[in-house]
Amino acid sequence: MISVCPKCDVGLFIVNFKSIEVDYCERCRGVWLDAGELEQLIQVTGAHPSDPMRRFHNHLVAKSRTGKHLCPRCDRPMQELVIEESVGRTLTLDRCPRGHGLWFDADELQELLALCPPAIGASKTIEYLNELFGKKSRT
Repeated sequence: MISVCPKCDVGLFIVNFKSIEVDYCERCRGVWLDAGELEQLIQVTGAHPSDPMRRFHNHLVAKSRTGKHLCPRCDRPMQELVIEESVGRTLTLDRCPRGHGLWFDADELQELLALCPPAIGASKTIEYLNELFGKKSRT
């Protein structure tokens, strides 16, 4: 079964990212991570228990509301998760209410990874994602 992009309603491509299969929309550059794949990504990037990504993951239900996009797996309306990045900045992600996974609009996965402390090397993962998905680094 081919998954469909929650934004564009077109088929998603499967991309192998650091031994994790992610679904990618070539049109809007969004990324779907199935349940458990974010945890795998956290492990691959070497996040420590006190890192922001772990805190984000532990509070996935905080500040959620019903969104307008449908889950690529079950077609139910996804929940919008609002994450406070810093003063005045927020990141809004979409999560399946049945726990099938998370949807990241273009560059949101990189923004989430950017919350990690520099010491764990997430910047290399961000660079890899930018290269994989066709965005130039901000250096």
